[in-house]
Amino acid sequence: MNFPRFAFNNVKRNGRAYFAYFLSSAFMVMIFFTYAVFIYHPQLDRSLMGPMTRAGMQAAAYVVFIFSFFFVLYSISMFLKSRNKEFGILTILGADSGQVNRLIFLENMLVGGASIVSGIFSGVFLSKLFLLISAKMTGMEDLPFYWPVRAILLTAVCFALLFLVISVLTLFFIRKNNVLELLNGSKKPKKEPKLSIWLCLLGFILLAAGFLALRIGEVEPANIFIAAVAGIAGTYLFYSQLTVLAVRAMKRSRKRVWRGTRLLWVSEFSYKLKDNARMLFLVTVVTSVSCMSAGFVLSLEQENRAYYLNNPAAIQYTSYDPDNADKELRVIDGMLKDAGAAYKRLETNSFYALVKGKPGSYVDLVSVSEYNKIADAFGKGLSRFGAINTGEAAVVYTKEAGAGDIPEGPVVLKDLPPGTLQVKQTRNAESLVAIFRSGAALVLEDQEFKRLKSASEQDSPFRSRSFVYLVPEWNTGKLPASDSPESVTGDKLLAWHDELQEKRETDSFISTRAHNFLQMQQGTSLFRFIGVFIAFIFSISTASFLYFKLHTELAADSQMYRALSKIGLSAGEMRKSATVQIALLFFMPIVVSTVQTIVVLGPVMNRFGVANSLGPALMVSAAFLGAQAVYFLIVRSRYVRTLNKWMV
Repeated sequence: MNFPRFAFNNVKRNGRAYFAYFLSSAFMVMIFFTYAVFIYHPQLDRSLMGPMTRAGMQAAAYVVFIFSFFFVLYSISMFLKSRNKEFGILTILGADSGQVNRLIFLENMLVGGASIVSGIFSGVFLSKLFLLISAKMTGMEDLPFYWPVRAILLTAVCFALLFLVISVLTLFFIRKNNVLELLNGSKKPKKEPKLSIWLCLLGFILLAAGFLALRIGEVEPANIFIAAVAGIAGTYLFYSQLTVLAVRAMKRSRKRVWRGTRLLWVSEFSYKLKDNARMLFLVTVVTSVSCMSAGFVLSLEQENRAYYLNNPAAIQYTSYDPDNADKELRVIDGMLKDAGAAYKRLETNSFYALVKGKPGSYVDLVSVSEYNKIADAFGKGLSRFGAINTGEAAVVYTKEAGAGDIPEGPVVLKDLPPGTLQVKQTRNAESLVAIFRSGAALVLEDQEFKRLKSASEQDSPFRSRSFVYLVPEWNTGKLPASDSPESVTGDKLLAWHDELQEKRETDSFISTRAHNFLQMQQGTSLFRFIGVFIAFIFSISTASFLYFKLHTELAADSQMYRALSKIGLSAGEMRKSATVQIALLFFMPIVVSTVQTIVVLGPVMNRFGVANSLGPALMVSAAFLGAQAVYFLIVRSRYVRTLNKWMV
């Protein structure tokens, strides 16, 4: 038997260990290949969304490749650690270090080559389906199948280099070990997990600092960076120190711990936490990033849908040249009549002001008579205001309440007389979001509003007139399609306005509700499409990390449970103890990442004007939890089945 055949037999006989690694690697190759198929599609440049989609796919391909490098490196290191005894025996039988290194190199390249071939083959087989799904999710026209030669070459070369580099790097994992260490393998007695009160305190301070950085003042990039660094460092100390502290505190209660198999799994799990701290930390960080990214996109999509459905104004028009406004309004009216749409045009009269003591908190100011006129035109359950006294105001929120709320009581407008306004009442009117875009409007007495607006115009050379168009037949309570009458008419209006701007014949602004919705939907759908596949990779990889780690500990656990079975431990008690420990390893990172996602996503989304991000965060975390539950059942079944064979 020659040396390559010997390496092939080693891979085949360690098939149980290599199988999960092979599938995960092949899946990463397939995802990278499908992105490359999309990037090199010949018809991509002809689509309006093509350049943006290509850039997104390229970024996703980079993420997949970089993550694949670290995943493969970690996986190989775990396999080598579980085979130390085998390498020690080969050394005793006369194999020198060069032959052992060659064996490891050939095994890695065999698995890597099989992963590349399988991944590319699967990608070619599924590429047509991938193109159909990707075109539909990103709002592009259907992309036909083509023979992706460039994608095949790129994928093969990139991953061949990846496995080649990692195969060389893995040789350093065993070069420092002597024969005795290799023969002992994982039989070394475990030391008591070390605990440092100072590190525990530091971990608590870091987690608290990350939490407070997002809740003190405005959420700026610097705050996010501080929260990220403190949160990541605190998460590592949470697993390496705080969890050990929690287990020790649990052990002190004999009444709770010394019952059934609880003492067994609590004692054993304290060692597993120490051994798996880095792995649990890595899984938590990867899951948190995935949940936050997906929750961010889902929150934007939810806000986009709510904005469209709550906004009855199909068209918004503002002219900064009042003398030219009537001419352009006649063109808009004519296009709506040509479309056969019955409409109502409403001129609005309001302006912005800054609230003193609330940095960056702008509000709309409107007179009570103007607000009542708007409320009558919009309907949708809006009620009129009664008389408002001078020096008083009412607040109308057009978005869900957030950090910029104006409480009842005194409010001071910056740089505007008459000084303090007393807020007497508040109400919600989400349907007026198109008019009062700041999210809140102060309703004032008519004469006071005129004085404030006059004072505001003294410092501003701009004069403007604003209008909204209400088209009842377009308010169906359904989201618009790109070929709906509202979308088609809106596109014609925007094309006409763009032409005027190119000729510099207008000084106005126009937006359409359907166009804004579809544009945002296309952008988020691209990120959702890319995120789904990256989340798949992260999800499968985290499960693989846990499986590989458990596999390296399987021999030691088997010996331990065999010894315990000789003194009376039953198979059922073994299954219960093993199940609890595996469940904690699988689900603890999901729980921690869910908490981190909720803590981070809320303030960040508030910065983007999205008040409700809890639902999307929980939805994404539930999806990861469901996937992890499936992986847990599979791994637990294989793990317990192997342990059963060692029971007396």
